[in-house]
Amino acid sequence: MNALLLAALVAAGIHPPAPVTIGHSVQGRPIELTRVGDPAATRKVLVVGEVHGDERAGRGIVTALRRAVPPPRTELLLVRDLNPDGFANRTRDNAHGVDLNRNSPQGWAGAGPRPWSEPESRALRRIVLRERPALTIYYHQPFGLVDFPERGSAREARAYARLSGLPLRHLTLRPGSLSRWQNARVLRGSAFVVELPPGRLRRHERDVNVVAVLALLAQPLAR
Repeated sequence: MNALLLAALVAAGIHPPAPVTIGHSVQGRPIELTRVGDPAATRKVLVVGEVHGDERAGRGIVTALRRAVPPPRTELLLVRDLNPDGFANRTRDNAHGVDLNRNSPQGWAGAGPRPWSEPESRALRRIVLRERPALTIYYHQPFGLVDFPERGSAREARAYARLSGLPLRHLTLRPGSLSRWQNARVLRGSAFVVELPPGRLRRHERDVNVVAVLALLAQPLAR
């Protein structure tokens, strides 16, 4: 499926499906999941638009994906805001002052009183363990790159980099990161981080990233 055809599958006139609440933040805001595609799909891709409340550009990609038409027998699982309190308060951390991307047990280094201490990170853990997505993409900012997964195949990360125009680089290990936990404890190579450039994405930049997600959804995933 070529990029032009994939781009055509995102139609502004499509009414997005209603989200469901999968948890609540420290301050009681809902954490919502939108399912787009075939609910009986065996191939699911989870996309998390915002983990740090001051890194907002990925939210626009998720909003656009809500109006996508995924390939047959596939499903998108979309979480626009994992950290709605941080988004509302314009802070990196949640309302407890905890970095959610350091709160997993994989290499945990003291973010929060214990691993999975935060309701937001626990909501993410529940959806990953329940749905077992073949791939999860976490959006961050501001480095403008695609990070290699720590374990497993880097084929999907490499393909995303090629489609988006972002370079593929190795970031330093992030203790307690969500993608690190997922690759180590759930499925090797099943999660990677996209670091978008700083500031707001232009529409063309957003659309390029949307096409990259749909392209990965359309192809068999390697491990």
